[in-house]
Amino acid sequence: MPAPGSVPDSPPPLPSQYPHLVRRPHHRLAPLSLTLLAVLAACGPAVAPPPRTPSPPTDAPPPRRTSIDVSSRAITWARVEHAADVVATPPAAGTWRLHLIDVGTGLALLVQGADFTLLYDAGTGDPGERPSRVLAYLAAALGPSGDAACGATAAPGPRRTLDHVVLSHPHLDHASALGLVLPCDQATHVWEPGRIQHTVVYREFVEGVAASAGATYHTAASPPRDRTVVIKGEELTVPPSVTWTTFSEGDVVALGADARFQVLHAEAKAHPDPNANSLVLALDLGTTRVLLTGDAESGPRADPSAPVGDVEAHLLEHAADALDVDILQVGHHGSKTSSRRAFLDAVSPIVALVSAGPKAYRGTVLPDAEVIAALEAIGAAVLRTDVHDAACDLTDRLGGDAGPGGCDSYVVTIVEAR
Repeated sequence: MPAPGSVPDSPPPLPSQYPHLVRRPHHRLAPLSLTLLAVLAACGPAVAPPPRTPSPPTDAPPPRRTSIDVSSRAITWARVEHAADVVATPPAAGTWRLHLIDVGTGLALLVQGADFTLLYDAGTGDPGERPSRVLAYLAAALGPSGDAACGATAAPGPRRTLDHVVLSHPHLDHASALGLVLPCDQATHVWEPGRIQHTVVYREFVEGVAASAGATYHTAASPPRDRTVVIKGEELTVPPSVTWTTFSEGDVVALGADARFQVLHAEAKAHPDPNANSLVLALDLGTTRVLLTGDAESGPRADPSAPVGDVEAHLLEHAADALDVDILQVGHHGSKTSSRRAFLDAVSPIVALVSAGPKAYRGTVLPDAEVIAALEAIGAAVLRTDVHDAACDLTDRLGGDAGPGGCDSYVVTIVEAR
């Protein structure tokens, strides 16, 4: 973030039809005009993380912290055991909630402010896990939706709105529930790389976008002239009722008062592995910064001490000023393909979110112990969704007791000092 009082070069003007989008050069969040302070408050001064403590011996349990006081704010977290643990009213101004939803082997993360909601990924790769678990969690956190597409979670009333729905990349374990979410919820903005994946789950996602009249569809790939894409041999046309536009690395997007996100990595090319397309966002929630990485990688599986590469190297080279964060969604479910030590040192998270489950990735069940050890070595409190996969100690889980998910969800709450 820029030093207090510094003023970068003025950005080029934006088309008036995209008032939510603010472009900034050099991946920096510039000071904002007084007329926009209510929506895009400037980042607060950099807050130094608390002193790092040595990691415990490998045979000792992890520290059982549930909160951290960081200068002007408090960050607390709690495991979600039942629906009653999820507050069904929006957070107060100056407070934000991050919901790490246990979907088994996959990722779903809901961000709430007093005046916005953002869903980053929603998918599971487990055969026994139901994507509808995400709908159950959204109903608990945001209230039910009046749309019949919400199935058992629907209730009389207005259709529920999600201000931002983000697909980091088109893999099953990140997208499988979005084919249910988009028909159920009215999405205002949908974000994804635009890298076409010839799978049923990606086709269902695009079908959901096409049916979201009034939404704005943002892709890193340029829209085709005829607004038609071919997925698994089937043509899908996004109608004019859905605005289709592009975004780029460095773009800054208003979320609400004192909240915004910056695009740190956006890649639409058809890489052999869609993990390389992961849409990486830095969220500023007051003076707290959150890094959402999807499955951003550093290269083949290797010890965290190996050289950094791939997307993590790109982030270090092109967005280093945005990487010192408080909360990290750990890349690729804690795999040794990600989280190189040089990257973790730059990110220096206070809290690390690891969403993983029992299904093996190419023969390996994640997270890797070496990655967890590297996170603990830099003093991060590690929250994992896989702790009770073998034997969940809860009944009446959100979304049902079948499948590995629903046992280790967490709500992380950020409160700014008044």
